[in-house]
Amino acid sequence: MRNIYLTILILVSTCLLFGQAAEEALPLQQAVSDSLTLVREKEILSEYGFKDSNLLSEVAVKLEIQNLDSWKRYLGLEPENRKLDSMTLRKLGITPYRALLAQQFSVYGFTELSTLNEVAASLNMPIKKLKQQLNLANPGSRKWDSYSLQSQDISPEKIKALHDSFLANQLSYGVSVTLVGMLTVFSALLITSLVIRQLVHLNRPPKTTKPDLKLSPGGKVVAASATLNKNMIAAIITALHIHQQSLEDRRKMALTFRRTPTNQWRASAVLSMPNREINAKRR
Repeated sequence: MRNIYLTILILVSTCLLFGQAAEEALPLQQAVSDSLTLVREKEILSEYGFKDSNLLSEVAVKLEIQNLDSWKRYLGLEPENRKLDSMTLRKLGITPYRALLAQQFSVYGFTELSTLNEVAASLNMPIKKLKQQLNLANPGSRKWDSYSLQSQDISPEKIKALHDSFLANQLSYGVSVTLVGMLTVFSALLITSLVIRQLVHLNRPPKTTKPDLKLSPGGKVVAASATLNKNMIAAIITALHIHQQSLEDRRKMALTFRRTPTNQWRASAVLSMPNREINAKRR
């Protein structure tokens, strides 16, 4: 019982330690995220010249938003509500960085926080081809799929340029992929047909050898090999005749000494019943 209490105490203390470590890690991650956001907002202020005190319509002009409804929809705002255009970002609870992400989404269909997997799905582009154009090490590896564009210092504009280049060479790329696929399929079919043809030799029936001598039921020679002379043929016929005669003699001897089993009582039609005779005399 003491061991059980000790085990429970160790488990409870371990859980408390892990919980405390997780609680300490959350503020740290939040602080890192907030610091990155502040740095990015300073860059936005110097590059685009707006902050959270600007009106929504002013920010749309500075960001050169063409699809205003899509931009407002990404921000979680009602696209048809024009009263929101005269409100500041601070009043709407929108940070400048979030406004920039919405602008990237309305233009490219993805943001700098999107992963490579999400970008490839948005552009309908093979992810391996995208990683090859980005000159990533080992493009076939999936470790890059969950990395964001920002973590790899890749701008959405660069992705757009790579996508345009891919579309320009899409015909040649599609033809090459089709040719490789067709060659693979036809090669597999050719190998399969060759293997199937070779399987016939495995079940080949054994070769039948021609008999050197062929006799008719009457004992006459019908066909004989060219290597056999007359003396050999006569010896073979004599041996066959002697063997046949010996078989007939044995069959006759077996018929002579073999008797058919019979029931003597049934053959004589007499039934021995002594009790019946004794009873008849007493009467």
